[in-house]
Amino acid sequence: MRSSRLRGAAAFTLLLSSACAIFFACAETGPDAPSRNNAACVREDCNDATPPGPGPGPSVDGGTDGPLVYGDPLEGTTKAAQLVNGGFQFTEGPVWIGGKLLFTEIPPSRIHELLDDGGTAVWRSGTNGTNGLAVHPNGDLIACQHFNHRVTKSPATPAGGGMRTNLATTFDRKMLNSPNDVIVRKDGNIYFTDPDFAAAANDPDAGTSRQDKQAIFRIAPNGDLSRIKEVDSKPNGIALSPDDNLLYVADSMLDQVAVWDVDAAGVPSNERKFVDTAGGPDGMAVDLAGNVYVSSEAGIEVFSKTGGVVGVISLPGNVKATNCTFGGADGRTLYITANASQNANPANGLYSIKLNVPGLP
Repeated sequence: MRSSRLRGAAAFTLLLSSACAIFFACAETGPDAPSRNNAACVREDCNDATPPGPGPGPSVDGGTDGPLVYGDPLEGTTKAAQLVNGGFQFTEGPVWIGGKLLFTEIPPSRIHELLDDGGTAVWRSGTNGTNGLAVHPNGDLIACQHFNHRVTKSPATPAGGGMRTNLATTFDRKMLNSPNDVIVRKDGNIYFTDPDFAAAANDPDAGTSRQDKQAIFRIAPNGDLSRIKEVDSKPNGIALSPDDNLLYVADSMLDQVAVWDVDAAGVPSNERKFVDTAGGPDGMAVDLAGNVYVSSEAGIEVFSKTGGVVGVISLPGNVKATNCTFGGADGRTLYITANASQNANPANGLYSIKLNVPGLP
C-alpha cells in the first residue's frame, strides 16, 4: 500500500554539492527537476552496470567514461530499522516530496510531515483514508483515496487538499474498489493498484456498483484510464525501475512481485514473475542501482535488479512493514512505515535506516 515519486529530491548539503553535480539528481521535485533516469550514472547505459561492486559506496567502472557502479547497499549497515516516531493508528504511503517526508495515517484520514527534530505534525487532514502517495512531474501530490474510491492530484501544500482534481473514479461505469498504491513515470504516466481491501468495509452495500475484480491501472498523460490487468488476487505495492522501463507490482495474496516491460509510451507488457517473497508483500522502493526493496512479513526484503537476494532489513518486535521510500538530503535514508496493530499503538509509525546506495522517492 504505498507511495510514489518524481525522481528528484531536495538540495544537497554544501559538502556534497560538487559530487551532486556529477553523480546525483539533486533537489526539489517539480517541473525543473531532473528526470527519474539513474541520475547517479555518468553515461546513458549506466543502468546496465552490474550493481554491486566491492565494498560500500559508488565507484566508476572503466574510468571517467564508465558507468557508476554501487556496492552492496546493506554492507556495513545495521540492517535494522529504528523507530523515528510512533503512536499512530495505521501508517502507510511514505513519500519524499519538496525536501520533506510525508506519510499517511489511514483510519483518521491524515497526512503527516516528519519534522527536522524527529517529531511529526499533521500536514493535511480530511484525506478520505488516503493510502499511497506519489509525486507528479509538475510537483503535485498524487494520492490513492481508500474511502471514496479514487485517485487524486493536488498541490503539494497543506491547504492543497481543497484543490483536488479527480484523476480516476470509475472504470466501465463502475466505481473503483479502493486504490491502494501509486507510482508516477517521469513522462506523466500514472500506475496504481486497486484491490478491495477497504472497499467492502467502507461500502458494504455497494455490491455490483464496484469493480467486479481487482486490478492494476494506468492513467495516461492525456488522462485516459486503462486496465493493465484484472486479477483474482491482491495487487498491492507498485514501483518503477530507475530508467522507467520496468514496472513492479507486489501481490499480497500470491506472495510474489511481478515485473512488466514498459514501452516508450508507458504501456506495460510481457508480465513475468520477478521474485517470491517471505509473505504479504506490500509497498516497495527502488534505489539508483536498480535494487528493489519490498515490505513484507520479513521486514524489508532487498533484491538485486536481476532478482537475486541481497538481504533483509529487520524491524523491531512484531511490527509489519507496509511501505518504504528513499529520502533525506543525500537520498540514502530508507523511510519505512510499519505497524503492530490496526489501532493506535506505540510501535505503529515511521522507521528509518541509512544505506550505502541512494534511492528514489
